[in-house]
Parts: sequence; structure tokens; C-alpha cells
Amino acid sequence: MAKSTLQGWDSLHPTQQKLYELLLAQKDASDSLTLDEMRNELGVSSLNTVVHHMKQLEKKGYIRRRGGLSGIEVLPAPVRDIVYLNLYATVGCSPTGFFNDDNIIEKIPFPAKRLRFNSESFLVEARGDSMEPLIHDRDLVLVDRSPVSSGDTAVVVHRGEAKLKRFFKERGRAVLQSLNPKYDPVVADPNDITPVGVVRGVVRSFPISEVSVEKTRPQRASHKK
Repeated sequence: MAKSTLQGWDSLHPTQQKLYELLLAQKDASDSLTLDEMRNELGVSSLNTVVHHMKQLEKKGYIRRRGGLSGIEVLPAPVRDIVYLNLYATVGCSPTGFFNDDNIIEKIPFPAKRLRFNSESFLVEARGDSMEPLIHDRDLVLVDRSPVSSGDTAVVVHRGEAKLKRFFKERGRAVLQSLNPKYDPVVADPNDITPVGVVRGVVRSFPISEVSVEKTRPQRASHKK
């Protein structure tokens, strides 16, 4: 397929067209260009410019990223109704923090027209029962990377650990409250808390035992004489 026949091709910035062609030419991981090599090929002065245009190609549905440059998939046709959200690992912290490209587990597809999220939305996998009954173990939690207000259910980083909690700030202290009453609230110095984003939705993960259906034979209707 000629690239000029791709849907929306003419609306792409010329630099994005050239970047798409560069990525398309990379047949496997051994062919992958570094950001600096891409900068030289594109004739731009800043690495941030390369990253910006790559994000635009992803947003417009021309590429799909699974973390790292070698995880870029060039799509033969732009995907319009599907958005791929980053699923971040919360167990262990990469050298540059939890919520960055180095800590992406995978990209999860979601229908853009059915869910409300922004370009900074992401997913984390819940662990444990501290936020039941709202959030269960292994649920995928949709988070907006937006300012966190007192009373929000949010993702925060506390002493090097990412946590899902109700966040309160009062009288010069921060309180991290579980929804499950068997867990005591954590009172902390606000300087030890880094709010990351607000919880906007939950994708429930059901154990197989909860969704299995027992097979039964249909009963024959009895006919009275």
C-alpha cells in the first residue's frame, strides 16, 4: 500500500510522515534506530521533537508502542476507535520511577468512544483487598494523571511504593485510607507522598469459579392426565 493512500496521511505533519516511514523501514529489533539517530534522520534539533511526533503518531493510530523503541509496531492502517493505555508495574520501581516508559508492562486496547479518558490516562493492576468492595485483587484500575484533591481515590507513591488509597490532606498531614475497614489508615508527612493521579474506573477481573455455570439437564414438563 502506498503510504499516500493511508487514511489521514495528508493531514500528518511532514515530520510525522517521515518518522512513520523510518519506523516502517525497521523490520526487526536489530534495525531499531535510537532517538538520536531518528533526530539526525529527521533533521530536527531536539530529542523532545522526536518524542512529540512519535506520541502524535501513536495518538492518531499509526503506531502502537509496548514500551521501549524496540516495541514499536507500525500499523498498516490507522486505528481510530481504539486507544492503547499503558499498564504500569507497581511491584518494584524502575531506576527513573514507577510511571514512565521503562516500567510499562504492556499496552491494553480500549474503545475510545465508550470510555472517558485523556492522553495522560493509564492503568495499574490492583493487588490485595485493601480497597474492597470498590476495587478487588487483580482488577485493572483506570487512572487520570491529574491533580489529586482531598477525598479522591487515587494512586500515590509513599516511601517508594505505589498505592491505591483514598487520599486526605488535613491539618498539615496526609492520610491514606483503605476502603476495607480491617485496614488502619496510614498517617504520613505530606512531603513523603507523591500524588500521581485520580481513579476514574475499574475493569473487574473475576475468578473463574465466580463465573462458571453449572450445567443442568432441562426438566421435561409433566403432563397430567
